[in-house]
Amino acid sequence: MTIKKAVLALACFSMGLEATAAAPENRATGANTSELSSFIGDGQWGTTLLGDKLAFGDGAYRAFSRLDANGIPLSVGVVFHKDTLEGMPGGEGQPMHDGKTCFDVDGNNDIDIHSECVGGHSKTMHFGDNSTPFNSITINWEPHGHIPAGVYDKPHLDFHFYTASQTERHLITPGPCPGLMNCAQEQEAIVPVPDQYIHPDYMNTQLAFAHMGNHYVDSLSPELNGGDYTHTFILGAYDGRITFYEPMITREFLLTQPNSCFPIKQPQAFQESGYYPQSYCIRYNPWLEHYKVSLEDFQYQQAW
Repeated sequence: MTIKKAVLALACFSMGLEATAAAPENRATGANTSELSSFIGDGQWGTTLLGDKLAFGDGAYRAFSRLDANGIPLSVGVVFHKDTLEGMPGGEGQPMHDGKTCFDVDGNNDIDIHSECVGGHSKTMHFGDNSTPFNSITINWEPHGHIPAGVYDKPHLDFHFYTASQTERHLITPGPCPGLMNCAQEQEAIVPVPDQYIHPDYMNTQLAFAHMGNHYVDSLSPELNGGDYTHTFILGAYDGRITFYEPMITREFLLTQPNSCFPIKQPQAFQESGYYPQSYCIRYNPWLEHYKVSLEDFQYQQAW
């Protein structure tokens, strides 16, 4: 059974698997709504729509989307105060994972939080109504990084911008296969995305994880060619379809207080019509002491 065929049957159950919380105020971010909207807008005309907010570390993340006067998307992303990078879970003597995605691999009726869980510590927020394909973002804090060793084993944050629904995502269930995947679903997850829908520089890692899916990496990324890992851009897929966009950013790089945008390599064609980003941005505002991680420069693409 494919994920999509199972959605209706398990929708009610899966919606409760991971709690999200909307909050009308910005108390935990340390900035008022007007200040956040100004930072999010970068001085451009438009409307800022604030989505969910969740505490993390010593601060909080706030999801947002931004539209121009005609309702065309300008950006989607999250903002967070610099204090959010302090007090993160998974320090010395603390578990590396939050226990949301685990499987009893050795069958001893006891979950080893260190070796039988994946995904680090995660929070999911919804953007609310917007005109992009992205409905939510899951932020995974990896206090010791993850595989492959020597590449992504630095403390970092994974920002998963999902086009797949949370119902679909949670139906990718844990199991004993690599990535703690249900073995039958692992084979679905690694089905190649047709060539026209993926930039030729991206390669299928066949590394699939429960509650996520498969991962495609840019073969020309510095960290895969003898350079350092500071930030990178990954694409997620399941059963031959793109399901998430993922900037991965080290905590060390965020602490340099960057203010830059980076191009997203575009495929020849798109599987569904809609507005898609041309770049991802990592910005720090020293006056507000806030970070912003966002997808930007949206262009409409017709599916074919």
